[in-house]
Amino acid sequence: MRADSRLIAPPADSRARPETMTPTAWSRGREAARTCTPAPPLLTRAELEVARRSPLFADHPGRVEARLLEGARVQAVHPGQVIFQQDTPPDAVFVVLDGWIKLYRLVSCGAEAVVATLGEGQSFGEAAALCDKPSPVSAEPIGRARLLRLDACHLRRLLHADPGLATAMLAPAFVHLERLVAHVEELKAHTGVQRVAGFLLNLAAGCEGGCSVALPYGKALLAAQLGMKPETLSRALAKLRCHGVRSDTTLVHIDDPDRLRALMAEKED
Repeated sequence: MRADSRLIAPPADSRARPETMTPTAWSRGREAARTCTPAPPLLTRAELEVARRSPLFADHPGRVEARLLEGARVQAVHPGQVIFQQDTPPDAVFVVLDGWIKLYRLVSCGAEAVVATLGEGQSFGEAAALCDKPSPVSAEPIGRARLLRLDACHLRRLLHADPGLATAMLAPAFVHLERLVAHVEELKAHTGVQRVAGFLLNLAAGCEGGCSVALPYGKALLAAQLGMKPETLSRALAKLRCHGVRSDTTLVHIDDPDRLRALMAEKED
């Protein structure tokens, strides 16, 4: 698949003064560029590969990918910045290029109910943005993050012009539904200790034998994601010591992932 080359940052040496341009013209061009509104950050080739992991771009021919990327831009976000708010229609669909994003709802008491945390290659905002409906959640970066921003109006125009794209756009919605069902299953069918064990196994995916994994964000947010209070998370980590798990502030060591898998298979008494 090939994306629109205008969105890809060119190599540094390609920005050198062309041989056919006089020094005076080159100087004037540089001065004009400094006085213009800065262009949005460009998508690097590495970031394009991350975006392609999203269901939004998976298995699309290059022509479709290029159309989806028309008008797209990279957006840098920082902690505390609200990407879009609950009960407000998002003006874009987003793909996480780097960092972590949390989706949450504000409940009547003012507390946050964390619905999901999303990392590289995951998208969000599709359903509300494409239907031009209020979002049921707010979105906010957990730390510094970079997002690919796809304009909602542009995507809706594409859908009207090419209804065949609607099927492709259903893929992210199905992925989100699968994750939501899995999350509800965890909350209903697993104990707090098992939910923590399952989270650690996901972090350690692909590890053989003992390994150490870094927590991607703070324990307070992790507790909220797993449907428990921070003190409950601390007790669950303490109980996992007898299953070969040792933890500190940001790092967790797992002696044997198979012991955690066995714990996950146990039925609650």
